[in-house]
Amino acid sequence: MTSRDTRILAWRLVLLPLLLWAMALWQGQRADEHRTLLLEDRGQLHVFIAQVEEMQRVRDHRDVQFNGRSVDPYMANSMAVLRLNETERELTFARIGSVLAQWSLPLAAVLTLLGVAALVTLHWAGKAALASRARLVRLFHRVRQLLPLALAALMVLLTLTAVLEIAYEALWLFALKQTSAGVLKLQLLVGLLMLAMLWPLYRLPGQLKTMLQLFKPEPHDVFGTPLTEQQAPALWARVRSLARRLDALEPDNIVVGCLEGFYVTSAEVLLQPGERRLQGRTLYLPLPLLAVLSRRESDAVIAHELAHFSGEDTAYSMRFAPIYQGVWRSIGVLGEHMEAGFLRGLLTLPAYALAVYSMQRFDHAVSHWSRERELLADAAGARIDGPQAVVDSLVRISALEPLIDEHHRHLCDQPALWPQDLLGSVLTHLAQQPIVLPDAELADELPHPTDTHPPTLQRIQALGMSAEDARHGQALRPVLVDQALARLAEDVPDVPGLSGMLTTALGDFLARQREDIRRELEERAHAVPSESIVREGAQLRGRFLLVVALGCMVAAAWLLLGVDVHGAKPGLITFFRVLAVAIAGTGVMLGVFGWRFIKRAATPALVLTRDTVRFANASEPIALHCFDQYQVKVSPGLAVVLQLAEDAPLPMFHKRRFWEPDAKFDTRTRQVTLALGRWSVDGKALNGGQLALLIGRYLEGGHARQALQALDGGPSGEAL
Repeated sequence: MTSRDTRILAWRLVLLPLLLWAMALWQGQRADEHRTLLLEDRGQLHVFIAQVEEMQRVRDHRDVQFNGRSVDPYMANSMAVLRLNETERELTFARIGSVLAQWSLPLAAVLTLLGVAALVTLHWAGKAALASRARLVRLFHRVRQLLPLALAALMVLLTLTAVLEIAYEALWLFALKQTSAGVLKLQLLVGLLMLAMLWPLYRLPGQLKTMLQLFKPEPHDVFGTPLTEQQAPALWARVRSLARRLDALEPDNIVVGCLEGFYVTSAEVLLQPGERRLQGRTLYLPLPLLAVLSRRESDAVIAHELAHFSGEDTAYSMRFAPIYQGVWRSIGVLGEHMEAGFLRGLLTLPAYALAVYSMQRFDHAVSHWSRERELLADAAGARIDGPQAVVDSLVRISALEPLIDEHHRHLCDQPALWPQDLLGSVLTHLAQQPIVLPDAELADELPHPTDTHPPTLQRIQALGMSAEDARHGQALRPVLVDQALARLAEDVPDVPGLSGMLTTALGDFLARQREDIRRELEERAHAVPSESIVREGAQLRGRFLLVVALGCMVAAAWLLLGVDVHGAKPGLITFFRVLAVAIAGTGVMLGVFGWRFIKRAATPALVLTRDTVRFANASEPIALHCFDQYQVKVSPGLAVVLQLAEDAPLPMFHKRRFWEPDAKFDTRTRQVTLALGRWSVDGKALNGGQLALLIGRYLEGGHARQALQALDGGPSGEAL
């Protein structure tokens, strides 16, 4: 976390509760003082009433002082009784205020302590989890149990504290004896506000249940097909032999495909296509890499993966890793909760910050032990055919995987080139490429704290080998298609049929996905009118200024002609002449700006089409997809700022013209700014929200049309 992130977290979890606690303390002090004053007033009133009643009983008619007035005992008694009733009423509300303050103070204190305790505990847990994997599993298991309860407690405490403190401050409103329609509306508004704040608490049990369910691991999506022992007996025998040599658990399923790399998982697997579910331990083997690796190299890789099911790694792989991946999704519930509304988001903010922080504290430990697991798995793989086989497999996979991914992307971008045999197409492509290892793969660098795999050079050195051993091994040999297919056929029966089935299924899946994307893009591309002309519709404002300007000229003429009379003082005449000139100058200025508003209204300030945007002072239209961001500024006036993408060409703008609505282009920030006195389309004025919606929909549609053109392999745009 950066220092800024730390400050924000401290504000949300510590300083905000502290402010609420300080507010509760202040409210409690005010409530006690107010109640004490009211009790004193009540006691004095009781004494005063007893005195005037005694005067009435003895028929003493002398005036007495009450509230600064001299009144007779009968009037004083009536006034004192009324004042006593009001005091009793105020005292009732004061007692309610004291109760509110008494409840909000401990709630705010517990909220503060919970925030501090959570921060300290998670900070310690993140460090302690680096001690051992077993400790990481234990600590994370405990945090996983307590985190939903802590998040719920934060939300409940914050909501209740805020409601109680707002209720205390609004109590005077309900204590008013005489109410008007305005006061009643204000009371209703405050009541609705407090109900709106309490509404999240009503929904909290259901959301907490959802959060707890989301801690369960989700199925792992895999595009491939399972091979049973009856279908591939040689492959299963080979894998079982490697598992026995490593004293590792055997996989329950073996899945082959044409995507991704080698891996094992204990999570539930959801196979595509068909959405078939597999339980237990699953080993995934990519056919292209399995074909281009030698027997020794593929043994080393498979042994590496099976090693995750041996020794202490077994519990980690089977119980911890799948669950850990599901925790981030539980945090997504809070994220959705925050986006559901401003008030709800504000009350959820500390809980969301705590949830994110808890995972960030464990992320470093998880990544650390993940790197350690990879090094231990490499060592296990070296027990099969020696460290050179592991090094060769690392180097060959590092060299070939980028080429395979590049070929896959090329085929996905060109649906017409989709082959009937994806495996054969990949192998043919690899056979035509020089096999080289990128220099960055053997760079001597430290791993980033969040990296799940150590750098390749560190893995090689951990096996007692060097970069020279990696460069001069057998890993960079060329790919021979026939040899690769023959080697694969030793383990996988009917390779052509299997590859054809996977190719067809993947092609159909990509076609459906492409159609879904196309449908969504077309909806967005046609969601706006073919053209919207935005003008500075300030004609009315311009005409008003012209009328005012004419009035100024008339007033100036009257001053010049009307004050030059016989007998007037010269100084007074000079003053009125200067005043007339000033008024005339103001009239000229107002007239110029009024005429400017009228003239500018006749010229389109912004012409939006489905592909381009044109400014009045731009030399040519600019493609909408050239802008990647926008914002609408509402102060000091309504203005649109469009951010030009880094790779977009710079547009040409003419010099700014006084009589035309002109945009300003800043070459340094690559921003185009257009400010108008009044935005309108088809004579209808636009406010800030409507303007943002209009610009956003056109930009979204422009990007969608450009994406559609890229999908069809057509030109990327008609304009700049």
